[in-house]
Amino acid sequence: MYQRILGLVILAVILWAVGCSKNVKVSGKVTFPDDTPVTIGKVTFETDSFVASGPLKEDGTYIIGSLSARDGLPPGLYKVYIAGAMRQEGTRTMWSPDGTSVEIPVAAPVVAKKYTKADTSGIVCDVKKSVQFDFKVEPPE
Repeated sequence: MYQRILGLVILAVILWAVGCSKNVKVSGKVTFPDDTPVTIGKVTFETDSFVASGPLKEDGTYIIGSLSARDGLPPGLYKVYIAGAMRQEGTRTMWSPDGTSVEIPVAAPVVAKKYTKADTSGIVCDVKKSVQFDFKVEPPE
């Protein structure tokens, strides 16, 4: 019985490893129209059943992985958006019921609002082979 379970576990690991090897390496760069890099947030690739993100670096580049930072994505058609593209622009004082004050960070968007959701970004990528997807996005209005 133990050998049968061990055999099934080994088979599952092998099938998982073979399936992951078909992932496609995806990377790219996100910039504004003047070629200034977008450096805050994560580039997110999404299907109806799968989501993967990669953080933006100081030069605007990103690498997407599904299980690890560099293992790529399963082939398919993805909607793409920029998640978490907010920077702190100071603080605001809030008062609690007992009269004490608390400083709350105030965040401002880095990119236009439409780029922060899969359904509104207008960016769609067909991931078929290892490729670099570069995007130009507008700043907030």
